[in-house]
Amino acid sequence: MVSGGGAKPWRQKGTGRARAGSNRSPIWTGGGTVFGPQPRSYAFKVNRKERRAALRSALSLHAERGTVAVFDAGSFSELRTRQARDLLDGWETQAKPRATLVVLSAEEGPAALSFRNLARVEVALPADVGVEDVVGAAALLISETALAALTARAGAPARENAGAS
Repeated sequence: MVSGGGAKPWRQKGTGRARAGSNRSPIWTGGGTVFGPQPRSYAFKVNRKERRAALRSALSLHAERGTVAVFDAGSFSELRTRQARDLLDGWETQAKPRATLVVLSAEEGPAALSFRNLARVEVALPADVGVEDVVGAAALLISETALAALTARAGAPARENAGAS
């Protein structure tokens, strides 16, 4: 990936010098690098069981800290940001000034629209919630239907030696 070197530096025969096709060859001064660095992705695959175990671990950490709450999204019959703010203000947690993740199912549209306008509040579907989202949030507010979907996604922990005697 070096500019220049479009023409042969000298003709092929008759000069007494070695054949040269470009002055940007790696053996020339100012030439390119052989197998130089290329832009590449450093992402790697995480196995399904590991992903589920990480999500379970992150959710249980929130449960231990008391920073997770379940609420009934059916009470949001219309778009009311004030109702969403009052719900968050009434929740006694130490994470008030920090980020809160609200997990709602797709059918709970009015509740999602009520929470989306609040500062430091992120609204997500259970299918879109990842380990990074759960770990990055200081508090979790989950609707009842979304909790069922999220726990189903996290799966039950694998039992070791379940059939061994």
